[in-house]
This record gives sequence, C-alpha cells and structure tokens, in this order.
Amino acid sequence: MFSLDSLKYAFKNIDWLLFGAVLIVASFGLVTMNSFVGHTQYFNHQVLWLAISVVFFFVASMADWRFLKNTRIVVSLYVVSVLMLSLLFILGSVFKGAHSWFSVGVLSFQPANPIELVIVIVLAKYFSRRHIEIANIRHIIVSGLYVGVVFLLVLLQPDFGGAMIVFFLWLGMVLVSGISKKHFLLVFLMGVVTFGGAWLFVFKPYQRIASKPLYIR
Repeated sequence: MFSLDSLKYAFKNIDWLLFGAVLIVASFGLVTMNSFVGHTQYFNHQVLWLAISVVFFFVASMADWRFLKNTRIVVSLYVVSVLMLSLLFILGSVFKGAHSWFSVGVLSFQPANPIELVIVIVLAKYFSRRHIEIANIRHIIVSGLYVGVVFLLVLLQPDFGGAMIVFFLWLGMVLVSGISKKHFLLVFLMGVVTFGGAWLFVFKPYQRIASKPLYIR
C-alpha cells in the first residue's frame, strides 16, 4: 500500500513544469476537438481518459521506479515487447488495414504505445552503462539494432507513424547521449536516408500528398 511518505516523495519529485505543460497541451487539444465535433461521445471519452491519465500519473509518481535499473528487468521488458509485436501478426485484430491491436471483448489494446516507453528505458540503460565509451560508434550501431527490431515490427503492421516515433526516440536519445560531431553527422545522414527510403518505398500516395507544404496565394 502507498504510505504518507510515498505521497510526500511523489509530490516532491514531480516535475510540475512538465506536468503543467502537458496539461495545457492536452487542454488545447480538447478545445480544438470541441470546435470541430462539439460535445459528442468522442469528446466525452477524451475528457474521461485525460482524467484517468492524471489520476494514474499521480499514482505512478508514488512508486519507486529505481528497480528499472536492474538489467534482467530491462531485458525482460524488451523481450516481452518484441514477442507482443510479433504475436500481433497472428492474434492481432486488423483495423484500417493494420495489425496493430489486441482485442478482448469490448476492450482493445495497442501494444506499440507502451512499448515506446520500453524503448526509452532500454536506451537509457544502455547509454548509462556506456557513457564513457559513447564516442565509439559501435554503441550507436548496437543501440540502433535494438531499436531496429521494434521499428521493423511496427513498420510491418503497417504502422508508419508508430515506426517513425520509435525511430525518433532512438535518434533523440542518441543525440543527447554525448556523441561526437562526426557521429552526429552520421546519425543525421541515417535519418535522411531512412526518410528518403520511406518516401520512395513505404509512403502511400496520400501520405506523400499530405507531406507536401501548402501554398496560399
């Protein structure tokens, strides 16, 4: 059970600036949604899930997450994530042409969303143990292979948006890990090549049109 000490610990360690910024962005999203669809069931569902998310945030803040430093736990999370993404092709439900969801009765679950958090944990663990050797390009390649497995499984669903989120999570964490300027340029070129390959071989025609800038005369 959560004690008074855990409650004090939670409120002391919460990044209130970040929490406030996220809440403001979410509120603007609700206002925008309301301006388009009004108070429909979709708007009410969004409000409900936002409230549940805030409650879950404070409950999660009371937990001591330092156990995630354990290598066996991090490896287990990664393995389970890969297995879940693989099982989608066998047991997953097809929604709009993509095997992205597990459906159990009236409940649906998209594993790619929580797996994005697992990617952050895995990369944080990897780079924290090798921060002194981060100048070695081998660590960029190895971390890319870890993320590449998840990226490929999400891309094959096909969920291009989710795959790009996974890629940019890796890209962002690599860039803040302390790599050299030469390796920074290499990572940047990898990003350009990845986007170029996706544009030529992955993007659907409607995605290419949506990616073009709009010009107002």
